[in-house]
Amino acid sequence: MQDDWDEIEESARWAVQQEDPWLYLVSESHRTTDSWSFWTCAFDAAVERHLAPLADQIMRDRLTLHEDYSAQPWLTTEHARVLEQLGRLDEALAAIRSAIEDEPFDEELQDIERRLIAKRESASG
Repeated sequence: MQDDWDEIEESARWAVQQEDPWLYLVSESHRTTDSWSFWTCAFDAAVERHLAPLADQIMRDRLTLHEDYSAQPWLTTEHARVLEQLGRLDEALAAIRSAIEDEPFDEELQDIERRLIAKRESASG
């Protein structure tokens, strides 16, 4: 099982490093038997490499549409950070509020929400 995970992670990380990562990700995803793990690894790799547009595309086009996606506050939180980097503050706020619904007592999530609200207010005022 660990070998399978390592292979999936290696494949996703390799694809993210290519000149056209989306093309390689889609191609590599067809070779894996665990698409959920592959796409979550790809999302993590894109976030780690500060490829916000790619991370957003992975989340929108693959993860949120996946049958295993439900109540994933860690993914939603990371997506909120990606959206914040992209300057899409309203979407980031909606994402972090979704994570808060799943983890209502998480202070870090509440801090992120406050930061996003402050950024949105300063951008509009």
